[in-house]
Amino acid sequence: MEVMEQQIVNVPLVDASEDALKDYGVMISEKVFSPGLTIPFYQGSVEEGQNLDFVYTGRAVVRTARISHRSPEITWLERHQAMSQIFVGLGASPFVMVLGKPNHLQGESVPQLESVKAFRIPAGHGVMIHVGTWHDFPMAFDGQPVTVLTMNSDEVVTALASAESADEMDTGDVYKIDIQRRTGKVLRVPF
Repeated sequence: MEVMEQQIVNVPLVDASEDALKDYGVMISEKVFSPGLTIPFYQGSVEEGQNLDFVYTGRAVVRTARISHRSPEITWLERHQAMSQIFVGLGASPFVMVLGKPNHLQGESVPQLESVKAFRIPAGHGVMIHVGTWHDFPMAFDGQPVTVLTMNSDEVVTALASAESADEMDTGDVYKIDIQRRTGKVLRVPF
């Protein structure tokens, strides 16, 4: 029993903020991102923000997913080296994003587990993760289902939807690994 406990890594649960997310991505909130874009229409009633640095190859796709309660153990982490990705919670429920700092430029093929955090994203907010950020699909928080708007690339969605089974992938811009298989550790979000 004690050996098993040593292999479990409790991922820190952190409230998302601009500062807390800066090494992983950009917080999307009711605050306008980089305000000051000068568009002459509706001045005085619209505060325009600069474009988000959303990066993808091929065709961009926007879709929704309804997320319900699941195990707090994280089996998979993935990254994309040619795409950032956006996740925005719709409605009144928060959600959780498990993120690890990008390390692909250092040639690493597994995340640095000490950089992995579970960010509690407030209802109606979201995150655009940096290229190469390790991530799991969003998780419902407190057992409340949440619908998430995702912005992605067609290449990535097609690769994931074409998988014949839930297993590791290194297809196109999808590099998805089984954390326990690769590190011997079980990641768990302490809800």
